[in-house]
Amino acid sequence: MGMPMEFKMIRSIRGTPEVLDSALKALKEWNPPEKGFRRIIFIGCGSSYFSSLAGNHVLLKGSRVESHAFPASEFMLHYRELAKDALVVASSRSGKTGEVIEAIKVAKKKSATIIGVTCNENSKIEEISDETIVIPSGEEPNIPATKSFSSITFVLQGIAVKLLEREDKLKELEAIKPTVKKILAQEDEYRPIAERLVSKRVFVHLGSGSGYVVALEGALKFRETLGLPNEVFPALEFRHGPVALLRGVKGLQPILIAPKGDSTDALKRLVNDLASRNADPLVFTNSGIFENCVRIPWDGSEELAVIPFVVPIQIIAYYLAVLSGLNPDFPEGLVKVVERF
Repeated sequence: MGMPMEFKMIRSIRGTPEVLDSALKALKEWNPPEKGFRRIIFIGCGSSYFSSLAGNHVLLKGSRVESHAFPASEFMLHYRELAKDALVVASSRSGKTGEVIEAIKVAKKKSATIIGVTCNENSKIEEISDETIVIPSGEEPNIPATKSFSSITFVLQGIAVKLLEREDKLKELEAIKPTVKKILAQEDEYRPIAERLVSKRVFVHLGSGSGYVVALEGALKFRETLGLPNEVFPALEFRHGPVALLRGVKGLQPILIAPKGDSTDALKRLVNDLASRNADPLVFTNSGIFENCVRIPWDGSEELAVIPFVVPIQIIAYYLAVLSGLNPDFPEGLVKVVERF
């Protein structure tokens, strides 16, 4: 089967290594505030919220500092008191997302220090934050976030690493770009996976730790490009009720994100459990204990696995859309920026 015209989304994904260079340069120019903070709060919307979870995961695994990640709307509506004397890291691809801008204003009233992260210079977030990290080549013409997600995730993880003063982790961050280049060189291996999945109409995405962040973002890419229902759960939570979906939804396709780390053995047991229920999960992993899986060439830590694991999912989501006769750049009903709420 021949492939129809090439859309902007795949060109954006292929541009990830270059934007990681921009993100690294911007990160190297940023130094953490000297004052200490009661807590650190990451906020964003959509993919930027998932990037916030990725940054917070690095901080939580490496520190006893109190930290949180919230959707900007939830922070603004329910948890604003936490911003008192806190460091708030607010991210928005466009720099003008309505809830993020309002949440920053709310946090500033609580004497929070605001670090804005965006892909657009001279945007609203830069105007109202105490300081801003701008990733100049992170923006993209397509609506689903691809290289912008990777670049913002990279910066938020880098902020966490710098706050932790972990030089070893800074070196590990620099290893992400060559890993992504390896993945992109294998792009042709992901189209056949999309061809196997194209008949599926319902997906469930599972992951633990950084793998859960990838599951969230991967599910969002599937929803945005395909408009199909899919569920997301922390992997072991699937047994606590949602496993009923295997009985009730014909042809359900589980997708498991399993970076090597503290959860590996438990996830292997989950795969065996799913197999005993006649489910055939598609497993993405860099661990040797899984069979019949998609191998991710990442040699680093579990907490920095988000970008290497998400790029293959982005590629597969792209090909699934194209093979389904859809335009992945401008999915019907979506807008690129939500400025009002």
